[in-house]
Amino acid sequence: MDALYRVTNRAAVGLALLGTLGILLMVIHITLDVLLRTTLSVSIPATVELVTRYYLITLALLPLGWVEWRREMIAVEALEGLMKPWLLRLSDVLVSLLSAAVYAVLAVATWGKAMEQYAIGSYVMSLNFPMPVWPTYFALPVAFALAAVVCMVRLPFLARGAVHPSSTPDER
Repeated sequence: MDALYRVTNRAAVGLALLGTLGILLMVIHITLDVLLRTTLSVSIPATVELVTRYYLITLALLPLGWVEWRREMIAVEALEGLMKPWLLRLSDVLVSLLSAAVYAVLAVATWGKAMEQYAIGSYVMSLNFPMPVWPTYFALPVAFALAAVVCMVRLPFLARGAVHPSSTPDER
């Protein structure tokens, strides 16, 4: 179980770091584009396509497993104060199972779409250049699958009522 815990943690942190890299690249790209347009009246080709098809996907979805790992998703705690500890544990386990099921369904559904886009070689035209966009379709099933695995890996912690060790040195 410890090995699975470490692998899941590292995968979640790794995808979060890729998402962070996507943010950094997007900021640099857009800043450079704005500077070039205002000073030299030259624009970087395909900026809009790169931002919408690549950067925003990494920004929005790759950190999903990390957010689940840290249990920082949106939560409604209206009735938690009224629940006994065993009912709270049961609620946490059921929510984690339901979340894993939803993430798994989303991973399977988006995997089919990703394979379809890969097969046809999906692209967008930008200044007479066909820019491939099929690779971004694979970010979705990867992110959803990792989030599902995270939800399943944390089940033993939730069932025991143990504090989920979300602050490990790997996350820093």
